[in-house]
Amino acid sequence: MSAEAVQPHEVHSDQGLAHGSMSQLDVMAQSVAAIAPSAAAATTPALIAVYAGHGTWLSYVAATVVVLLVGLVATQFGRRFASSGSLYSYVARGLGSGGAFAAGWGLVIGYAFIAMIGVIGTSVYFWSFLNGIGLSVSGTFALCLILAVAGIGAAAFAVIGIKISTRVGLVLEIISVTAVGIVLITTLVKNGFTGEVSQFSLTGLSFDGVTFGIVLAVLGFVGFESSASLGAEARDPHRAIPRAVLGSAVLVGILYVVAAYTMVVGFGTPEALTQSSAPISDLAERNGLGSIAWLVDLGVMASFFAVTIACINASSRILYTMGEEDILPRALGRAHPTHRTPHVAIAVIAPVAIVVPIVMVASGVTPLNVFAYTGTIGTFGYMLGYLLMAVALPFFLRRRGEFNPLSAVLAVVVVAALLYVFYKNVIPVPDYPLNLMPWIFLGLVALGMAWYAVIRMRKPEIVEEAGTFEEEPVPPHLHPGRHEEGSGRPAAAAGDPDRRS
Repeated sequence: MSAEAVQPHEVHSDQGLAHGSMSQLDVMAQSVAAIAPSAAAATTPALIAVYAGHGTWLSYVAATVVVLLVGLVATQFGRRFASSGSLYSYVARGLGSGGAFAAGWGLVIGYAFIAMIGVIGTSVYFWSFLNGIGLSVSGTFALCLILAVAGIGAAAFAVIGIKISTRVGLVLEIISVTAVGIVLITTLVKNGFTGEVSQFSLTGLSFDGVTFGIVLAVLGFVGFESSASLGAEARDPHRAIPRAVLGSAVLVGILYVVAAYTMVVGFGTPEALTQSSAPISDLAERNGLGSIAWLVDLGVMASFFAVTIACINASSRILYTMGEEDILPRALGRAHPTHRTPHVAIAVIAPVAIVVPIVMVASGVTPLNVFAYTGTIGTFGYMLGYLLMAVALPFFLRRRGEFNPLSAVLAVVVVAALLYVFYKNVIPVPDYPLNLMPWIFLGLVALGMAWYAVIRMRKPEIVEEAGTFEEEPVPPHLHPGRHEEGSGRPAAAAGDPDRRS
């Protein structure tokens, strides 16, 4: 088929976004903020210690390795092309439009539900901060009001501009890491690294306990890939995004390992740690830092607020890409003429992240249970996107003529690891109502796929190219003007400044 004979659907290129406006630091800030490392480091080690005991730090080491393997899969795509569609666009290159929509929809679910954790966490810790400085606040209405203000504030930052919102997120994470770090360092200094031998000794550890701890630890990393949604806005995205994905995983992994080790040292035994509902605050009290407990609350609150902004940023860009490509309502593909942000998509995702937790809290669900329920559903969404990305990798490389056995092995290992995480989250069946969370997630996925099926019947020519409107650079063995396999369009000419890769 000649190039002249091709009649492609209009090629979009994230035209309304602020191209090239994000530095390496800004891109890194997006991934770090989406993880909310300070909030996770302050809370999850106590939960993992229930199962892993003295091996809690080891569970985090293994989880970091698993996440880095997922990150290596993402970088295989990120080094070759970039798009605001994130994993949605990645999976399209290997599994086609159906797999792409499932991955993108899964990520939207993941970001939306983790944003819910962000707003409820922000409100709870701000509540604690106010009471800590002597301003008595009580009542469900007050909590819901703080929650609404937090969500609206995060959405406002997301609309104002991606650079502003990511830098606000970075500043908030620096504050929160500093607060948590002060407590951890003080704990290590005052306790003289006691318990070091027992924690580094493998005797007495339960293999099942440590491996289940890995499952829980992996959940603390979800969102690390969110910088991939800045493909249109990052400068030199083929370098900046892979560095942010892998760099955030390494930095956060180190923080988690240190936090897990230090908490066991500070409490003396893993059993004592598991009895604490606020480990960082309790460590501050134990080590003479009770007077700055308000700073700890403020720091953890900042981390939760940062993750809310980051999740709204990432999810809105996936919705924006789907809208621009007509796979979702076209209005979602509109960008603000001044701020160059996907304001319509933000206006859709933000109310969901605000209203759902408000309804849950108002109906009597405790904030801790809101964390558990929304976090479980959100994690399933991320895992679906990661799993489909790994499955797509060998097909993507083969299509480009770049297939190699090591990449295939990487994909198989990542798929196996993620399937194990899925399995351990549903078997044995959790108690009610956590046993309903997988079914709620599957219901949400089914709704999305039903929409996809309808659009596929009505607009097959559009659906066929979903996720592929952003052109990647031509592989070295292809000549300019030659058709990309399976694209139905001529490849973008090398060095063509009008093609955003």
